[in-house]
Amino acid sequence: MRRRSDRVEGVAVLITLLALLLCLWPAALAAGAVYQRGATAEREEPAQRRQVTAVLIEDATSTSTVSSQGAILGTKAKVRWYGPDRREHTQVMAVPAQSKAGSTLELWIDSADHPVAAPRTHAQTLADTIVAGFGVMAAAGGVLFLNLTLVRWLLDRRRYAEWDAEWAGVHQRWRRPRQP
Repeated sequence: MRRRSDRVEGVAVLITLLALLLCLWPAALAAGAVYQRGATAEREEPAQRRQVTAVLIEDATSTSTVSSQGAILGTKAKVRWYGPDRREHTQVMAVPAQSKAGSTLELWIDSADHPVAAPRTHAQTLADTIVAGFGVMAAAGGVLFLNLTLVRWLLDRRRYAEWDAEWAGVHQRWRRPRQP
């Protein structure tokens, strides 16, 4: 024999599962948008950046300072590189630990000869796509789980109140004096 609250709980679970399935569509849309943006960057960034060889002018020094954005800055050294126009550029930047003066490192520069990150790889695009899709599903699943938990809590409160009322009635019947 099922109580009304049990049927309501079953419907709530079913609605939650259906809503979670409906969230696959927004997750796919988000993942698709992230993939398109990443694929565009994969095509465009190599044309906007070029790789040059930089030479360390001084030995790397280890520092443990914090940038204005809160990032911990580590080993730094002054490096020199030449842009496409053969102009010399120098800058203090992060380098591998214990690098010595005269050693080289590969550096990516933009059209203004400023150091930039390496062009985006397909692996980065795929990783971002997966994170976006799972992120939407995790967020939706979390909200739906909280809603289901709230519904179950409310139903449990009602069931406990009904249970208490039943026991109070039984208690009254058992304490009633017997009629001869």
